[in-house]
Amino acid sequence: MAQLSIPIPDEQINSAVMEIVKKMNLVPADDLKGITWSIDEFRKKCCGGKSANWVRTFIFDEFPETDYENGGWCIAPHKQAGTRGTTIFAYEATRWMEAHKYDIDWNARLAN
Repeated sequence: MAQLSIPIPDEQINSAVMEIVKKMNLVPADDLKGITWSIDEFRKKCCGGKSANWVRTFIFDEFPETDYENGGWCIAPHKQAGTRGTTIFAYEATRWMEAHKYDIDWNARLAN
């Protein structure tokens, strides 16, 4: 018996694959290269929605190597004068966060 073959257009396959990738929240790391985030985007995507002050205190202050001036991935962690705001290099930040997720005190609380 001859095997029946039905061609599927490449566009249809690519569309279906991309839909699944998005649904499963699978974004290749290369997609983050060259991307910058604000403190708000970073705290939502990498810090479980912790406040900007919490991130500045318990990540940027506790780990000075994150500061761009120290070779890190965060420009102006405390929004210095003359800067528009905190800028975070997404690719480097996500790699650092993955490597240091157990070093961060996620239960730390800001003083009132």
